Formats: sequence, structure tokens, C-alpha cells
Amino acid sequence: MKPSELNRFRELLRTKRTELLDRVRSARSSDATENETEAPDLGDRALNTMSRDLLYQLSTSEREIVRRIDAALDRIERGTYGNCVHCGNQVQKGRLQAVPWARHCIECQELQDRGEI
Repeated sequence: MKPSELNRFRELLRTKRTELLDRVRSARSSDATENETEAPDLGDRALNTMSRDLLYQLSTSEREIVRRIDAALDRIERGTYGNCVHCGNQVQKGRLQAVPWARHCIECQELQDRGEI
């Protein structure tokens, strides 16, 4: 992969990482505010609990993406970015453009989705 392409992917990854971390921080501060103003009505409390659970799930999945972004940035630094971590073949550029933190080529991703790797 050309250095200019690597720089472009590095910037995409850093931007997405910052965006996700900001979203997680926002969800946490929103959760803290909801806890401070606990609703007196049982129905409102149930809705608040459901909202907190959803925010937690979203921030958990976002934390996983941040972890994958960090791993992709590490692969850039090691010179292995763009290679499938399973088979070593190149990850398709279209896949990297859609999901810059992708670790697998399409074939290996399908194997992983089926639980075969």
C-alpha cells in the first residue's frame, strides 16, 4: 500500500476513534444526569432504565470498535495494515474504505462469521 494511502487510512481511523470516544463520553454524562434526576413515576423509571441499558450496549459496541481501530493503527505502524490477520492476503481496498479497521479479507471474514476461524 502506498504511503499516501496509509496516511489517508490513518487519518480516517483517528477521526473515527475521536468521534466514538466523544459519543461514549456523551452517553456516560447523559447517564449520570438521568441518575441525578430519577423520575418519581414507575413507568418513567422503567423507561430511564431501558434508555441506560441501550446507552450501555451502544457504548460497549463502540468501545469494541475503538479497540479494533487501535489495533488497525498498530498494524499501520508495524507495516502490516491491509493484510488479513488470518491468511495474510491483502484485504480488498473497497472493504478497507468501508471499514478501515477491518482485520480480515472478505473470505476470512465469512469464515469468522460462521465460527470456522
